[in-house]
Amino acid sequence: MTEKAPPAKAKRAFEAIVERIEQAIVSGDLKTGDRLPGERELVTQFDVSRSSVREAMRVLESSGLVAARPGDPRGAVILAPTAAPLRKMMTRLTQSSSTSLADLLIYRMTLESAANSLAASRRTGDDLLQLEKAMARMRQALRLGQQEFGQADLDFHDIVARASGNTMIQVSGEAVRQSIEELITSSIRDSGDDRQLMMRTIAHHGDVFDAIREQDAHRAEHLARSSLFEYYGHLLQDQDRTALAALASFGTPAAPGH
Repeated sequence: MTEKAPPAKAKRAFEAIVERIEQAIVSGDLKTGDRLPGERELVTQFDVSRSSVREAMRVLESSGLVAARPGDPRGAVILAPTAAPLRKMMTRLTQSSSTSLADLLIYRMTLESAANSLAASRRTGDDLLQLEKAMARMRQALRLGQQEFGQADLDFHDIVARASGNTMIQVSGEAVRQSIEELITSSIRDSGDDRQLMMRTIAHHGDVFDAIREQDAHRAEHLARSSLFEYYGHLLQDQDRTALAALASFGTPAAPGH
């Protein structure tokens, strides 16, 4: 005889509120800047206790979906989508799992090559101007130190992601760059001279800028993969290095005249 499956666990009151509001945001019924009803009205609307409403608001706030000010009689406001929740998830993943440097580099190669390629196809004049400004900040940061340089570097990648016109690339890129870079940085902290690495980074970004300006999507996406392998490939085990070398060299642009 087939055993009867255990009954499904009923949702707790606050979970039902969270689910309803999340669905309204996804469907577009609630948009950025809209306000939820006040606490008293939510209690009546969902026929739940004040504690359930408050717990639901805490969950929604921690997820980056709403913001509420203590003592404000108005309801919580719907926030624009951000990378914060995904970044938290990625950070937990890289810190608690056996995720390897090779895994992280493959992910970053894939993400940034797509961003570069799309940016080359879709960039505007303003995008190019912002990229030039980010590179200027990187050059200025050579005398300021690694922290300032790293922020200018991140700004460059953020601009490329925005220029790609793909919201998923933009949000996920913002989320993973910091968490992945932190793990990679800890692996390479003592692997070379900071100024030399910064100079190489500036040169690479100049190549990426040229490819995006010239709308050479093929070269732009290849540069993302090849540069990441150039920076970090020597830290990999032999088997991983061979696999990533193949990924980095895939679709290598033909030399001029060929």
